[in-house]
Amino acid sequence: MLEGMIEAMSGLKKVYFVSVLIGGPVLLYMVRYLINKTRDSRRKRLQNRKYTDSIKTSTPLDNPNKELRAAAIESIEHRFSIIRKLSGLVMLLGWIFMLIVPFLDKLPATIVSVFIASSGVVVGIAARPMIENLISGIVITFSQPFRTGDTLKIDGQYGTVEDITLTHTVIKIWNWRRYIIPNNKMLAKEFVNYTIQDSFQWTHVEFWVSYNADLEVVKQKAIEIAKSSRHFADYEDPVFWIMKMDKESVKCWVAAWAESPSKAWELECDIRMKLQRFLQDQGILSHTIVVQENSNAVGGVVGPQLMSDQETVLQ
Repeated sequence: MLEGMIEAMSGLKKVYFVSVLIGGPVLLYMVRYLINKTRDSRRKRLQNRKYTDSIKTSTPLDNPNKELRAAAIESIEHRFSIIRKLSGLVMLLGWIFMLIVPFLDKLPATIVSVFIASSGVVVGIAARPMIENLISGIVITFSQPFRTGDTLKIDGQYGTVEDITLTHTVIKIWNWRRYIIPNNKMLAKEFVNYTIQDSFQWTHVEFWVSYNADLEVVKQKAIEIAKSSRHFADYEDPVFWIMKMDKESVKCWVAAWAESPSKAWELECDIRMKLQRFLQDQGILSHTIVVQENSNAVGGVVGPQLMSDQETVLQ
């Protein structure tokens, strides 16, 4: 039957039909090979990943990192299995359609156009949200703006990508709540990916000191505090900057390296705690203020009044 159909076609149509007949299975094989290769690379990356938490905590789970990796690998297998089946079905339908193109002139054009239009309308209305999320999930899978295990800051939330399905993305927030976003919305969002290239973080702590403080002493102590933290990654020495000179105080930054977002979080907390203790012990204020007794209070009640040094001099 196939030979009879080919003999009935013109020379150009024969070339087209044979090319599609042979090229379709070859293209399907190549697509499946690329999908399997991408799946294997995702699985290998997860197995070798060292850091999987946005904040390191003790949990009720026996081995949360191991469980996260196992769940993520299972999710990858499931997702790529669906992608492989969908791609196979779509390519099969496309292949069949391409094969019957030379014979479409045998059918009335009205029937063909009505069938295509009605099919598009029905599919578009009935499955639009699902199709949008599926397409977005496939785009996210292959474009990789983020991956399972990446640490993100999105919509004011800070956490780790726990799972990427074909319909939605699950982000485990730092307090272990799950933030679930449909993929079509996730694809359109702006976010910060802290681990898209590597896990290293150059983090900083901002603090204020009064003009009465010896900034050289503050600088040396801030750098010393950062270097002494067990969460500091000793790739280069911490740095100290004066970021702003306000009316009553000076804004300072101390910045240092950490090996991961979770260690950066711990490093920041460690620096803040020790800096606060140092400033308190040295009597260094964040603003230049003095206390004056206010005898003009209503009803004759005497109370403290906060004033800057400049206001005190003027009085």
